[in-house]
Amino acid sequence: MIKKEMIQEAIEANGYKPQIDEDGDIFVRYQMKCFYFLTGDDEEPFVSALFPQFADIEEGEEALTLAVCNKLSREIKLTKVYIDRTLKSVSANCEFFYTDEESLKVNVGHILRILGMIRSTYYEVKAELGNLE
Repeated sequence: MIKKEMIQEAIEANGYKPQIDEDGDIFVRYQMKCFYFLTGDDEEPFVSALFPQFADIEEGEEALTLAVCNKLSREIKLTKVYIDRTLKSVSANCEFFYTDEESLKVNVGHILRILGMIRSTYYEVKAELGNLE
């Protein structure tokens, strides 16, 4: 079985219906959010899940946004929160290695929960750090 099929089965095992976009990436709707699973090389047991552009950056808040991204990336395991290429929005991704189909299923479920809470956590930390100014 190829990695893309394994990821789709892992998402289904967690109770969700994965779809394939026009670029061939796997995406799933979870808690009214859309996450993408990037498969990369079929030989490497590595998966990257992406939650793109979940928050906009307001003019003048660039430094605060960087601080929030840094704090979240340090504190939430497996997660990187960053300003994306447009420099106008914030994205997050989770990356992990798996050893077999069971570990893939467990990790996919864990990643869905992490990415599901990242937007609300981002705004909580932003409010917290914004009050320090």
